[in-house]
Amino acid sequence: MNPRAIITTVSDLHRMLYDEDMKPGALPLSVLSKITNNFSQELIIGSGGFAEVYKGMVENDFVAVKKITEESMDEKEYKRELECLLSVKHKNIVRFLGYCGDTQWDMRRNKGKFVKSNKEKRLLCFEYVPNGALDGCIKDPSTGLPWRNRYRIIKGICEGLSYLHQESIVHLDLKPGNILLGENEVPKITDFGLSRCFREDKAYVTATKVVGTCGYMAPEFNSKRITKKFDLYSLGVLIIEIITGKKGYQAVHEVLESWNNRLDISQRNSEWEQIKVCTEIAIQCIDSDPANRPDSMKDIMDRLAEMENVHVIPAAGGQSKLLDVHPPVLYFPFESNKVIPCSLHLTNNTNQQVAFRLMDRSNKSGPCFVRLPLCGLVPPRSTYTLVLTTEERNELERRNICMILKITILGDEHIDKFQSDTFFEDVKEMGNEVQEVKLIGVHTTRQEIMPSKLRVTAF
Repeated sequence: MNPRAIITTVSDLHRMLYDEDMKPGALPLSVLSKITNNFSQELIIGSGGFAEVYKGMVENDFVAVKKITEESMDEKEYKRELECLLSVKHKNIVRFLGYCGDTQWDMRRNKGKFVKSNKEKRLLCFEYVPNGALDGCIKDPSTGLPWRNRYRIIKGICEGLSYLHQESIVHLDLKPGNILLGENEVPKITDFGLSRCFREDKAYVTATKVVGTCGYMAPEFNSKRITKKFDLYSLGVLIIEIITGKKGYQAVHEVLESWNNRLDISQRNSEWEQIKVCTEIAIQCIDSDPANRPDSMKDIMDRLAEMENVHVIPAAGGQSKLLDVHPPVLYFPFESNKVIPCSLHLTNNTNQQVAFRLMDRSNKSGPCFVRLPLCGLVPPRSTYTLVLTTEERNELERRNICMILKITILGDEHIDKFQSDTFFEDVKEMGNEVQEVKLIGVHTTRQEIMPSKLRVTAF
């Protein structure tokens, strides 16, 4: 087991930056003062109610030095933060390098007499994260980061929080300002000033007071009984903000619509599913009743893993799908006894014509659509839009709809036959590849509280 670092000089601290196995330890005030030019105001890179953060120069590298204001945190709170920091090490947690608790005394006049008084300096030292906090780059889908970057950030935050909960630590102040972005936009959770460590056999801790950031605090904070579901609520708010640039509930179909024009055509199916699943997770996390939130971070990580492991059928040669089909889940805005339209876009990524046939596979209480199967040809390097229209149904007949889309390259020898009922079976018998894409249709309304509770189970 590696000992804690013994640092007496700036060179020792510099060596620690390159040795990931060195554990954080005590740092001399003289070293922290030297690397911050005696805590120069010009080197302040952040400040808040609890502390000021300085950029420290360590030879040719940098660290972040957090100087806690004397009035904001007492000895007990400082030790509690240290307890959390000393026990964590993860790629999505800002690396903690060391601490300094230095007591100085001076003589002050009090009622005409000189009185000796103690002055406590409390400092913490961390790796320097170059790209600033997440709140500087969260914007709505029409601008800012592309989806793949946002998804990596969401997943990284979830991995970091899952690690903390495994270590029996609740963060209690998850928000964009406490997520720093490292190289390649790797998210790193920081600021453990409000965090609590649980005993392994405890499901909650009782606090005399619960503080945090308005808008990210779980509504049950008044109970003063802290559980890990406090963090799940904050995570939900944070995920919605990363996806949409805004805080607060938004329906899944509205979020998907807002991203429609920004998704990468070549990755649209998988990206659409990622947006849908992340939004559903976030909506469940911000439920006002803690019992309705996910049971644990493990459940959230399992959900992301399950989504990522969904099988996508590749085209010949395994380079790309013949058609990019979006959205994979079609939301039909339900109204009783009315036909309801919804668009499905088929993008041909090849230099050949692609034939398709879309069929209803629900086989429950009659057909769902006004007209299916639908068949057609998608020209090379182009997008074909299908408008699917459901039949009139009443509220009791609302249900999930299962569809299957068959796809194949159309050769000149088959051009007159692709509309026949047996076309795809005939092509398959001749040894040509036929791909199948499973699609889901969901009847929903803009007033529904949680679309994610429409448990889609198909095939």
